[in-house]
Amino acid sequence: MSAQVTAFNKKLDRIIHEDLPVIKQVKKFVIQSGGKRIRPLLHYHICQLLEYKERTWQDVGAIGEIIHAASLLHDDVVDEANMRRGKPSTNALHGNKTAVLCGDYLLSCGLDHLRTLPGSQELLRIFTVVIRKLAIGELLQLQWESNLKLDLKTYEQIIHCKTAALFGAMAESAALLAAHSSLKEYALFGDDLGFLFQLRDDYLDYFPGKDDGKPPFQDFKRRLVTFPLLLLLEEPRNRRDLARLFAMEDREAAVSSLEPFLTAKVQKELARRIETRVHEAMHFVRRHPPLPARQLIIDQLHALLV
Repeated sequence: MSAQVTAFNKKLDRIIHEDLPVIKQVKKFVIQSGGKRIRPLLHYHICQLLEYKERTWQDVGAIGEIIHAASLLHDDVVDEANMRRGKPSTNALHGNKTAVLCGDYLLSCGLDHLRTLPGSQELLRIFTVVIRKLAIGELLQLQWESNLKLDLKTYEQIIHCKTAALFGAMAESAALLAAHSSLKEYALFGDDLGFLFQLRDDYLDYFPGKDDGKPPFQDFKRRLVTFPLLLLLEEPRNRRDLARLFAMEDREAAVSSLEPFLTAKVQKELARRIETRVHEAMHFVRRHPPLPARQLIIDQLHALLV
């Protein structure tokens, strides 16, 4: 575990209170669940890239992780998910009502701490917008749930709200702490990075790597419409057969019949889109002085290529 992740975990422990036993259990899960802390680490590395010297990055990064954790509690209720990171989800253990209220509690702890930080007014603007977008994204996804009429534009809007916006907030808040003159360009960089992560996740669900470790086609089994399926549906001759597979009750049989549709053309097109976004992100990072943080971010971006 890196020193930065340890610092975030300690800050999470301080920010999240323990007013009830169930909240103590949720707090323990947030801290010890094994999440990669991608969002707070993005915030930290942007702070380093901009030569920010104070330690408020620990607070802001932890608050971003709290918002992410709260959104997962809410998502598990909406998705009726019983597992989270290999363990029973909060809603499976304590019920939907408790899970929703625990998510709300996490958000209140995060925002309460946020108001005590330097630049709190602007930080509150950044993160309250994210919370609103998370709700919009979830509502949009519910509206289009298991619907093959979902178009690429709407799917991109869902991803922007549910995933990319929080990445954007982590980058923008780093620029705010560093007193950078252009917050918007960092928000856009973070947003694009979050979009890239989701696109890559979608790709790996259909075209897993050797060391990915996750069972493939989980999105298709759950009847989630994602980038690979949207690309497959662009071919008119595929639509009827894919719709039949999508509707089949036997999800294992449906997945077994999906393989002939997974052409090299579709895989290469998805990989090309990922590569384009990686190189655009690298171009943005290379505009900064040659600090260790710059090379570290570039190396991490390179690792996202498929």
